[in-house]
Amino acid sequence: MAKAKRVKGEWKRLTVQAAAFLLQNPKLHRFFLGTIEQGKTKSVCVPGLNCYSCPAAIGACPIGSLQASLSGGYKKPAFPFYVLGFLLLFGLTLGRWICGWLCPFGWVQDLVYRIPFFKKIRTFPYERFLRWLKYAVLGVLVIGLPLLSAFKGVLVPWFCKILCPAGTLFGGIPLAITKYGSQIGFYFWWKVGVLAALLLLSLLISRPFCRYLCPLGAIYGMFNRIALVHLDYASGKCVDCGKCETVCPMGIDPKAQFNSAECIRCGRCARSCPVDALHVRFGLRMKNDSHKKSTI
Repeated sequence: MAKAKRVKGEWKRLTVQAAAFLLQNPKLHRFFLGTIEQGKTKSVCVPGLNCYSCPAAIGACPIGSLQASLSGGYKKPAFPFYVLGFLLLFGLTLGRWICGWLCPFGWVQDLVYRIPFFKKIRTFPYERFLRWLKYAVLGVLVIGLPLLSAFKGVLVPWFCKILCPAGTLFGGIPLAITKYGSQIGFYFWWKVGVLAALLLLSLLISRPFCRYLCPLGAIYGMFNRIALVHLDYASGKCVDCGKCETVCPMGIDPKAQFNSAECIRCGRCARSCPVDALHVRFGLRMKNDSHKKSTI
């Protein structure tokens, strides 16, 4: 059975991911009560894809909040100043580093991928076209259909309703088990199927949801070229050993795509580099003539 490539220091990132989940979902006793936390902090967005309906959550998902603003969830449709400001702030500072270190569902996929399976697939032909799906999800399910629902006078958070696996895992399933089992219907079982498919794919492919479907990753990825957290590559040091490619959870070539919207700044490539040619840094970028041109 194939195992995921081991990288030194990876336990530190997994620990940060676990801590991030607990910080965003500290009310763990509510999983047993079947109730959703309703404190004042529920109006504040958290950086990762963390469902508002998770019983333990103390904050709101930025994607859910964006849909609620656009479709009239706050009494009437409104321009999402707060949510867009939040996304702009975190996009400019952290970019997709959030995906690699703070997102609860990203952590789940990382854990599943570590399970030994018959074959691990780094990438496959024409996979790059599938990566554009997350922008379609953002445009259609997060923005387009909620706006259309608003014109009809109804609130329909389409992404949450038919796709979001984090909401199903951390919200839908626990609530169905503890309190609302008699009320589940087609959409619940549909989303359970989506979640199951993504978890099965996670045994083969690292982070399939992040690669192909996550609208939050699509938003943060747009900031990767200018975010303060960035990946530095010094081509003068590189010996082209290929180790950075083999350990990248997003299936890209870090030395050629260090500015890519796909890079989640997890640091696996930097920790695997034998000549210290890659670094995840925070701060303004220094002009480096040894950098190669980045491609998406």
